Amino acid sequence: MVTGTVLVTLVALAIPALAVDFDPSNIVFPVGGDSYYTDTFDACRGGSGCPRRHEATDILTYGVKGVPVVAAAAGTVQWIGSTCCLLKIDHGGGWATQYVHLNNDTQNPDSSYGDDGQGYGIAPGIQVGTQVEAGQLIGWVGDSGNAEGTAPHLHFEIWQDGTRINPNPYLLNAQAGWTGYFSDDDYSVHEVDIDKIFVEGITIGCSLNNEFCPERNITRGEMAAFIARALGLTAARGVSAYTDVGGHLFEGEIDKIQTAGIGFGCTETEYCPDRPLERDEMAELLVRAFGYENPDGTDFFNDDDGNPFEESINKLASAGITLGCDPQDKARYCPDRLLSRAEMASFFVRALGL
Repeated sequence: MVTGTVLVTLVALAIPALAVDFDPSNIVFPVGGDSYYTDTFDACRGGSGCPRRHEATDILTYGVKGVPVVAAAAGTVQWIGSTCCLLKIDHGGGWATQYVHLNNDTQNPDSSYGDDGQGYGIAPGIQVGTQVEAGQLIGWVGDSGNAEGTAPHLHFEIWQDGTRINPNPYLLNAQAGWTGYFSDDDYSVHEVDIDKIFVEGITIGCSLNNEFCPERNITRGEMAAFIARALGLTAARGVSAYTDVGGHLFEGEIDKIQTAGIGFGCTETEYCPDRPLERDEMAELLVRAFGYENPDGTDFFNDDDGNPFEESINKLASAGITLGCDPQDKARYCPDRLLSRAEMASFFVRALGL
């Protein structure tokens, strides 16, 4: 793998010295997902003659990009790569940690990542001068910089008084510090997307117990709340057009998307807020919300002929938001299939380009 110093212009500010009692033997493990590493500190890099040494530990994620990266300890963001994707955290007392090769690729409709260099792997709200806590999300694993084309990994450095020291002994005893924002979505393929829509304020979970309920079918009422939050909708008439939403938890959100011309009922007089959302309804709602088009008039699927939302399904496919429901049969959309809350999180990540 290619590792080492990444040559980019850095954004830096004068950051006040911290009064943090940093202890490298008590750090949080900086990668919040399945990973592995070996001690490669001081290994030769750069070809014959050993022109440079590897002054870090590479933490690999089994070929997966987008795995969360967290702060190993509390501190202040000292600098960030001007175009993405590396950062350094000052922990005070001469200590610092550095995080390199964060993800710079955009997500595909199937939730995998391409290799286009058009992404931004720094977490929202993280900028020079930001105070972070141990275990706080700061970005996502990728292959940026001089690691392009290699296995995704985090190049992790520990600095003491301006000199890099071997992180390996401290990683061996590091405490787990990241399980995501919710307690019940670990190991879900949609976990990263669920975390992203939480950061964006689109979801607050499904209970007061730090749960997201990823496998539960999303309801029409919950979908109204997702859309209203995603678009920042505020205008509402205050009187619902439907007879079955009065006093409902999502009455306000349903009214907002109806006022915006996005929402539609399940009958002429009812919205059916607790009914599970079907994939064809999801297509119609997202097209209304985000204005997708199908300029070529392509008919992408053969199992939605005659469906009242067929036009919106094709618009959703034309925009690259869906590839259908069956990787083995690209012509199937499964319009009547229900959607889980986790699946809907990934659809919103694609729709918003997160």
